[in-house]
Amino acid sequence: MLIRRIYILAVVISAVIASSCKGGKKTADGSKDRLPNFKTAELIDSLHAHDIVCDWMSIKYDVEIKTKKVDDSFKLYVRLKQDSVIWISATYYAVEIGRFLFTPDSVKYIDRRNNKFYAGGYEYITETFMLEADFNTLQALILANGSSFIDHTDDKLRGSEEDGYYKLSFLRKGQMKRAIKKEELKKPLDLAVSLWVGPKDFRINKANIVDFSEGRSLTASYSDFQSYCNSNYPNKISFVAESPNEQATVNTSVIKLTTGKKVSVSFTIPEKYEPLVP
Repeated sequence: MLIRRIYILAVVISAVIASSCKGGKKTADGSKDRLPNFKTAELIDSLHAHDIVCDWMSIKYDVEIKTKKVDDSFKLYVRLKQDSVIWISATYYAVEIGRFLFTPDSVKYIDRRNNKFYAGGYEYITETFMLEADFNTLQALILANGSSFIDHTDDKLRGSEEDGYYKLSFLRKGQMKRAIKKEELKKPLDLAVSLWVGPKDFRINKANIVDFSEGRSLTASYSDFQSYCNSNYPNKISFVAESPNEQATVNTSVIKLTTGKKVSVSFTIPEKYEPLVP
């Protein structure tokens, strides 16, 4: 079950992508150049201004996944009409193993290995992955748009500099839930979120989410940015999930990316498939 869940998790978030953190240029005395001084509000405005905006986007990824028990790869296909629909398909040796269809208020999922399906709200993602998901957050992760992280918090943001990047940190309250037993109430968990922003393109280079109470963390790193639509998109992504007993690494590389062309987001649930209940 662990392997299966990791594969499904990779389908949902392997498009969550992040980058290598290079330090700033050093001066003659070995110290790093100071970044231009921006107020936190100015950094947030710059994040908004540099978010990528594409009407249609179609991406094919090569995905590598590593855990203590798994070292494998597969292909991931993402088709996205911004603010409307996200279609995701994972194939293993040219055979589709899973397909998702996300809209702002619904989720559909086909598990082709076990002949099962889900059709309903985002509670399936919340229950399965202990992540309180929604369409806007998933879209932000796929597009590497930093402002959506900021827009979803009412908490105070703290701006600083670190390793040649602007850093924004805040506490995102109640974004994860843990169901110990089905008959017990879910417990909301507060998360510490940090975003490292490039000083030139104001795109997220790294995102880190930490649940201190459970000793779990999620780090996404974006690199190899290329120009698409109105901004830059990371062609390489690294995702690391850690807990006291497990570590999973997912690396993605863009094989092909097209924009501005309408593509099919077909989704048909076979009659013989059995429903999944969150």
